[in-house]
Amino acid sequence: MSSFVTAFENDVLAYLRSLADPCKPPIGAGTFLLLYASQVEVVVWFEPPHDHQRVPGEVLIPAGILADAWEQLVTSQSLDLPALGRIAGGPAGAHWLLALLALLPDVSFSAQPPAVLWAPAKGAVGARAHEKQSSH
Repeated sequence: MSSFVTAFENDVLAYLRSLADPCKPPIGAGTFLLLYASQVEVVVWFEPPHDHQRVPGEVLIPAGILADAWEQLVTSQSLDLPALGRIAGGPAGAHWLLALLALLPDVSFSAQPPAVLWAPAKGAVGARAHEKQSSH
């Protein structure tokens, strides 16, 4: 297994698996609960804020697309919605990538324009992971 695949498994999927509370996407409305994160897919249960907007249900995000986004984020230091849309194949996928990446330690969210930023803090990864987890 390559070091990137190992890092993705250890840093991204393992962290997402640790989330037990519902999360709010950084843009948009509603909440989502992570059901599982595997090397194949990440599945969340989405609850819209109003019943008439959309039926609540599962949303599947291919892990390969999330891994591509994470690798590009770590390499480029930031990804905006258009860049995420190119990775995900459209705006809906871009919003889910943004929502998942924004949860991760060492990733922050910028509202204008909507983007995720990679800013690792040396020696503070564990503490930041705990802080993010307790705030969701």
